Amino acid sequence: MSIDVVVPPSSAEPQPSDAIHRSAMRSPMSMLDRVIGHVIPELRRSLRAHALFIGLIVVYVLAELYLPAMVGVPTPFEPVFSYRFFASMSGLTLAVPVCLYVLYVMAFVRPPRLVAHLAHDLQRFASVKRIAAVLPVFLLFPFFGSAFSYFRIYIPSFEPFSWDPTFAEWDRLLHGGYAPWEWLQPILGNPYVTSVINGFYHLWFAVMFGVILWQMGSLKRPRLRMQFFLTFVLLWAVLGNIVATFVSSAGPVFYGRVTGLPDPFIPLMSYLRAANEVAPVMALNVQDMLWQSYTEHGLAIIGGITAMPSMHIATCTSFALVAFGVDRRLGWMFAAFALIVQIGSVHLGWHYAIDGYAAAVGTWLIWLAVGWLLRQPAVMRLLGDNEHGQMLPQRAAA
Repeated sequence: MSIDVVVPPSSAEPQPSDAIHRSAMRSPMSMLDRVIGHVIPELRRSLRAHALFIGLIVVYVLAELYLPAMVGVPTPFEPVFSYRFFASMSGLTLAVPVCLYVLYVMAFVRPPRLVAHLAHDLQRFASVKRIAAVLPVFLLFPFFGSAFSYFRIYIPSFEPFSWDPTFAEWDRLLHGGYAPWEWLQPILGNPYVTSVINGFYHLWFAVMFGVILWQMGSLKRPRLRMQFFLTFVLLWAVLGNIVATFVSSAGPVFYGRVTGLPDPFIPLMSYLRAANEVAPVMALNVQDMLWQSYTEHGLAIIGGITAMPSMHIATCTSFALVAFGVDRRLGWMFAAFALIVQIGSVHLGWHYAIDGYAAAVGTWLIWLAVGWLLRQPAVMRLLGDNEHGQMLPQRAAA
């Protein structure tokens, strides 16, 4: 007779259930390690590539905090409002192309699983490298925007408006003895044409945020991208704050109110008000709001009155310059937009024509200077940039 003895398995031998359990325990940690191992190097690389950008904004914000108080002009600094504003505008600007892309996929691609298709495209676009490149700009721009707004509002406290008569006279001398708006009036002096010009002029705001978002997420030309962002910050700081303070002026729309002299722009403003009765001219409402903010010392993102140089034209010039670096046809499109904005700035009473001329030249000079700086070997090593304008991998750049 035989007896079968069942020997229980040794506790030291791994069981399938134990292996599954350990795998389940290891998987989240392994995945997290892989993510961290990929994210941290990209963030370090991005911070290095943005070193000049970060340093420039830090210096600018510190100047906003301390310089006005040093000369007895305290300016309250409230970046929270600017953050909300910037995030809202970025979301609205991004929503338009996103909606257009979704409509394109629905109409022409027609995938069997629309949500899965869009999710795959989003995952492909929102790579770790791209997110790491976006973060320094997105997180710091609101601080910069807030600082600029408060600097701009308090320019008359540093230097009262005094250059308007000079610029109005220079405009006439440069344009054959006539104010530039007088040359434009026979062509554009129709309420509907004026309303269209006004629409293009105010479209600048959305275009600006669109270009910023475009360059934030652009990875193909990192040196061109950095040249744009450094130029963008410098043109606001140098042209929009420093130069605007030394040549403080209010512009044609406010000429009579800030100079106390006979106002040669009354006919232009009378026409704009009459045109507004036929077709909307939103510039008039914004001008009234700016004047109210100026007289009441109010604080707002679009507050502050300065004419020379025109920051609309300065930024539009920077858009054209970066666009030419990508594609000449795109560059000419942005150049045409800049020309329309220049014409609108004069026709709507915002600026003297020379405000735009000076802004375009100043922006071009800053662009050239930044491009030269980024090509210097020491700066290239600092930013981890090789001779082709590409950012070196973290280990190779170290």
